[in-house]
Amino acid sequence: MTADGTASPRPALRRFMLVAVWLPVALVALAVALQLLLLPQVPAAIAVHWNASGEADRFAPAWTQPIATVAFGLGLPLLIAFACLPGLRRGDRGATYRLMGATAASLSALVTVALTWTLAMQAGLESSADAPTVWPALLASLVAAAVVGVAAWFVQPREESTHAVTTPAIALALSAHERVLWMRTTSIAPGAAIAIFAGVLLIALSAAVAGVTGADPLVVWLLAGIAVLLLVLAATTLAFHVRVDDSGLHVDSVLGVPRFHVPLGDIESAARVDVNPMGEFGGWGLRSSTGRRFGVVLRAGEAIEVLRRSGKRFVVTVDDAGTGAALLEALVDRATARP
Repeated sequence: MTADGTASPRPALRRFMLVAVWLPVALVALAVALQLLLLPQVPAAIAVHWNASGEADRFAPAWTQPIATVAFGLGLPLLIAFACLPGLRRGDRGATYRLMGATAASLSALVTVALTWTLAMQAGLESSADAPTVWPALLASLVAAAVVGVAAWFVQPREESTHAVTTPAIALALSAHERVLWMRTTSIAPGAAIAIFAGVLLIALSAAVAGVTGADPLVVWLLAGIAVLLLVLAATTLAFHVRVDDSGLHVDSVLGVPRFHVPLGDIESAARVDVNPMGEFGGWGLRSSTGRRFGVVLRAGEAIEVLRRSGKRFVVTVDDAGTGAALLEALVDRATARP
């Protein structure tokens, strides 16, 4: 137990590390060891892509298979793990962490089984053009991913996200004609920014590897397009200007788009809350959550939460959120009191 009487986060952290870090490390180590043993038995160039009929139609040097196994079977799960670990170490809770751990383990199983099986089935061939159909390897990798993912889910403890109690802010004292303005700039946490750009870089490298190894051009262009799209999305959501004035709450990207405005007449109440990005919103950026919540969630910690008259909630993480929420409450009270 912790000092405040809640369950210790250590079991969740240990189990997450087990399924999202140590299991992928073990799977990749075993897969790479088997692949290195198989390399002398396969053609110099192996089949790495099969058409819709299950026939090999793209080829690459055999030595690229262990490299791809490490890059995708370990690189992607570690990227997921490192994005989640800071929150878990703080004691954050939520099903999102459990899902991310299971996803990391499942992804590692999918990659290691698929790449090891497709290499093994080409052992002893004179030419990789004679490679058998890929369907058994795909089926086996999907089954392995499903079994490992489900097992990893149940290995981790079930812990509900802890949402802070929302208490409306105490309104600041304003005179009838006083003009007020509150402004702050908020930016994404450094760890989240690193994780996002690491993901973009990994996808870009995947596109490059796919191109070098002779993958289908459509796959190469698709990966490259995803990398560019993610880069644009990341750039537009790294930092926002937050403003409270007599027209309501404004949250605008420093690049100009996207822009959000909650009109004063649409605000039921405002509060200062503490936000857990992964546990409550499943990550950073523009996020939706349960309870009809939508947020510009750039880091953990204090945030302004606005309850709209429709029952929806808008959240933005920002420093000095208590002052911003108190000013919104004062502006709403003053607007309501006017004849």
